[in-house]
Amino acid sequence: MIAQFIEFLRTEKKGKSFLSATSQDARDFFVYLKVHRQLKRISQAHRASALRSFYRFLRRRGFVTLSPCDTIGRLRVEKKLPQFLTSQEISRILETLKEKGREDSKDFKALRNWALLETLYASGMRVSEIASLKVRDVDFSKMMIRVRGKGGKERLVPFNEASKEALLSYLKVRSAVFPESPFLFLNHRGNPLTPRGIRKIVDNSTLLAGIEGKKVFPHIFRHSFATHFLSGGGELRVIQEALGHSSLSTTQMYTHLDWDKMRKVYDSTHPHAVKKVKKEDDTCNNGDCRS
Repeated sequence: MIAQFIEFLRTEKKGKSFLSATSQDARDFFVYLKVHRQLKRISQAHRASALRSFYRFLRRRGFVTLSPCDTIGRLRVEKKLPQFLTSQEISRILETLKEKGREDSKDFKALRNWALLETLYASGMRVSEIASLKVRDVDFSKMMIRVRGKGGKERLVPFNEASKEALLSYLKVRSAVFPESPFLFLNHRGNPLTPRGIRKIVDNSTLLAGIEGKKVFPHIFRHSFATHFLSGGGELRVIQEALGHSSLSTTQMYTHLDWDKMRKVYDSTHPHAVKKVKKEDDTCNNGDCRS
């Protein structure tokens, strides 16, 4: 990077020495990088940081008294919006896995994959968190999962009826095949799934569902959970707790969508939970509702 700046001074500034470079020279250099090299903002920021460090070193050694970077503010890097799947794409993947699991009630892998992705989407967990889950962490009576997050912090996250159905179907087979392991999601050898193994499952599940033209990775289920929850009216503070964010500012990246009046009840916001409520409403409308 330093060599780039020296070359810029030689070709664009008539051979000026880097020891006599000015703040204007540094500004012109970053304009040059943007226009002629078409560098992204984050790459420019990295180069600016390197140049500052270089001139701090020169100043400490007495080679320069002023740094051309002194009057240049830090380049702000634009944060990328999180990628997410539409609710239709999520449903397509999960329904495909559900059908696959129901084809054979003893198919360990099919039932595990269904339960895994239903739980990923229902809870918004990180891949490392779901990989370390143990059977005892799932409380079916309270519909909550105890999660161990970053820094060993524990939190409780809810899950819905769709993931409950998938988990119970999977655990019935898993308990018969690998009764000794305390971990929830296992590979075919009875060892805990690794993040790499989970990524492979996501890749295969995406292909099976026929999702094309979009890069799907395990963390996208976390982004999709948060995006759909908020767009359905969920509170930002609730999603912060569910995701395990220490700062609300981190959670605010999901507010790139317009969302209606906020509601606190999980079952009224999460797409897969809404299905159950809608079904009950339809039953009442058909005259079969009992008080």
